[in-house]
Amino acid sequence: MKRSVLTLLVSSVLLGILVTTVGQAGGSLPAGERIGEAMEPGDVIQFATVDAAPSDYFNRTLLVEAEIVAVCKKKGCWMQVTDQGKTSMVRWETGCGGKYKFPEQAIGKRVLIQGSFYPKELTAEDRAHMEEEAGGSLEIRKDPYEFNASAVLILAEG
Repeated sequence: MKRSVLTLLVSSVLLGILVTTVGQAGGSLPAGERIGEAMEPGDVIQFATVDAAPSDYFNRTLLVEAEIVAVCKKKGCWMQVTDQGKTSMVRWETGCGGKYKFPEQAIGKRVLIQGSFYPKELTAEDRAHMEEEAGGSLEIRKDPYEFNASAVLILAEG
């Protein structure tokens, strides 16, 4: 009994470290380039935390932090993010060629993504198409899932 209580306490502390609250006081968000719909301040989850138990986060609106590693070079309709060696695709909920674009110059920057998270089946044709749009090689998970973004905030450096 004592061991399970201690495990629960340690897990809670670690989760508290991995989840950061952004903008609760006064509703402000960090500085950066905002793209998309209005972003709601709230608890930020590191993508590696989401990746550790993906199904716990499916079909929920999340505010996730990660690093941008690739962007569609044709229409800016998707980007790939990473956090602690884990990757995911991000697409606009408005679709390819929609209202918003992920900027190619954001590669290498940290980003907050507001959107839903869900499993995604990719065909070999889909994979080849995304590799072409990336301008070459693109590492795509064998068990893919992705974010359907309504808003992103490319964090200011510093």
